[in-house]
Amino acid sequence: MTDNRRKIVELESLRGLAALLVVVYHIPKWNPILDVGLINNAYLMVELFFVISGFVIFTAYAEKIRSPRALLEFQFLRLGRLYPVHLLFLFLFLLIEAGKYFAVSRYGVENIHAVPFKENSPQALIEQALLLQAILPNGNAVTFNPPAWSISVEFYTYIVFGMSAFLFGRNKTRAMALLSAVPMALLIADATFGMGFFLRCLAGFFLGCLTARFANGSTFTPPKYASLLLFLSLALYLQIKPKQEYDSLVFFLTAALIASLVLRKDGWLNGLLVKKPLAWLGEISYSVYMSQAFVIWVVTSVFKRIFQLPEVQHADGYWAASLPALETTAAALITVVFVILFSQIIFFILEKPMRERSRKFVFSLRA
Repeated sequence: MTDNRRKIVELESLRGLAALLVVVYHIPKWNPILDVGLINNAYLMVELFFVISGFVIFTAYAEKIRSPRALLEFQFLRLGRLYPVHLLFLFLFLLIEAGKYFAVSRYGVENIHAVPFKENSPQALIEQALLLQAILPNGNAVTFNPPAWSISVEFYTYIVFGMSAFLFGRNKTRAMALLSAVPMALLIADATFGMGFFLRCLAGFFLGCLTARFANGSTFTPPKYASLLLFLSLALYLQIKPKQEYDSLVFFLTAALIASLVLRKDGWLNGLLVKKPLAWLGEISYSVYMSQAFVIWVVTSVFKRIFQLPEVQHADGYWAASLPALETTAAALITVVFVILFSQIIFFILEKPMRERSRKFVFSLRA
């Protein structure tokens, strides 16, 4: 089994745009101009990641995992793809937590709203190191580097996928339909039993697998405008959807959008998504997603410690400085730029080299 997947550029670019929207979602609400539906509901772009991931992984590996060795190789390659960047940011946030502890205990620094090593506890650290933080019922999912919760559930979803492809063979599509339908039903019924994060990934990932199964064997050709219409429908949905209501619709909108992009390569949206800047953003999207919390922490620390801007507690419980609209716009743009620049560095010095090394290691075992 090889890992030389043929990239679908449109899906990579779509993932990059979604990652950027998630970054804006996590920027503190320095001003009400950031309090709009498209931004407030952008947490659902993680569901888009899951559906895209299911589509890509199914297309690349569904017919290749036919032996225990192939299963182990697949899982090792997924670990090599996810873990190095995760470990880097876990270490950086551990340093931040240690810095907070010394600032409070030794230097009497005030106005730190979180008690050091309380939420980011030793237990949370162990869970993060083992990628269990969002798998365990009511685990420490959003500790240390909060976006890493999705990496936790995706890694173990890969295991479920690999086992399904290996054990069920020709019946794997039926198994994956069940693996999507049951979590989806539990999410809609709000019966998650403390495992909502994992259920979100299972529902989206295996819906992506089913979308790939349909698209890869279909002769249906949608109209050229279909992908753009679905993209705009997704944006409108995010803008007008009441927060925490009708969340499950994002799975189906995303699946339809992916299918339209793949089934009509000359669609109106396809022509935009294959542009080099968007393709580049898609290539570094994982580093963008994983680095955002650290960069935002640095920016807010500069506001707090250097510019001495006072913070107020918002209705959601988070503390943030209050800025005029113009300054908020500038600060948000600067934050996004720094996230992209930092992600580019992480991609070239860590993500890409470690991914290639994991592939070479697997290939060397076959020699």
